[in-house]
Amino acid sequence: MRIIGFFLWLIQGILLLALTMLGLMVIDYYVSPDWLYNDNIVFFILGLVFFIHFIFGIKRSNKRYNKKQEYEDTYYDEYQPVKTYHAHTKKPNHLRRSFLACSLVALLLIGLGIHNISKQKSLEGVPENVIEFGENYPEAEEYVKNFNKYAYADLDMDVSDEMSKKDIPLFIQWDKRWGYKNYGANYVGVAGCGPTCLAMVVCGLEQDADINPYVVAEYASDKGYYTYGQGTSWDIMTEGARHYGLSVSSGNVSSEYITDNLSSETPMICSMSPGDFTKTGHFIVLTGIDSNGKIIVNDPNSPKNSNKHWDVNTLVSQMKSVWKYNI
Repeated sequence: MRIIGFFLWLIQGILLLALTMLGLMVIDYYVSPDWLYNDNIVFFILGLVFFIHFIFGIKRSNKRYNKKQEYEDTYYDEYQPVKTYHAHTKKPNHLRRSFLACSLVALLLIGLGIHNISKQKSLEGVPENVIEFGENYPEAEEYVKNFNKYAYADLDMDVSDEMSKKDIPLFIQWDKRWGYKNYGANYVGVAGCGPTCLAMVVCGLEQDADINPYVVAEYASDKGYYTYGQGTSWDIMTEGARHYGLSVSSGNVSSEYITDNLSSETPMICSMSPGDFTKTGHFIVLTGIDSNGKIIVNDPNSPKNSNKHWDVNTLVSQMKSVWKYNI
């Protein structure tokens, strides 16, 4: 019976860890906190959950044993002249359970250590600004990990698939096709939100598959629109748009202006302050309004933000400037 109880306890622990992982996935889906992308924190949470399960398991086991001992004492007091049963009764083997629990925790710690070592090795040769970018924006973790693999790769930059999905296609600045390309003294993946936004608008409105973030980033670099440490000049949103044949006008940063003027035929690019979209500064594209009055956003630095539809007042509260485009 003790063996059966032991395995039941072990199965409960595994199920508890699985439920914990499911809970973390739900939190990631609805909230997407940055700390959830830290492997050390996730390992710590799983280890803590199992440790608590272990402690409660010991308490339950002791409680059952004490009840059993109390029952046996009463039984032998009433029916046996001499109590000899306890001399031959084995106490539950807590050492086995303790050993297994400690072993599992040790495996978690060893796994964490191996993961950290392999992570450090994979980051050898990766520029510091790229590593820092990945730390600030966990969705770009794979971009950072694969830097040495794709930094000098010449990949096909066909965007027809993105164009087929939305009127204004979603381009991610750290996409491996162009994210490792130079943008001034930086990389498109790290600092290319401005060119990526303009590429989405130009490509979408003109239905030109030759326009992608790298093409626009090259143009911006040649024109001096990017300054390392400062970012992309707002001039690219006007002069750059006209260079590609679009009409552009500066708009009012207000809920009324956006709801009155935004559509898939007249998308907008916004400069954003630190908040939901950035820790420093950022550009995003507004591509339309859904049936519930929410704003459809293309965030070049976040597929998750792009999958959400946003309240216009939330956007306006973080907005510094807005430009409207049409053919």
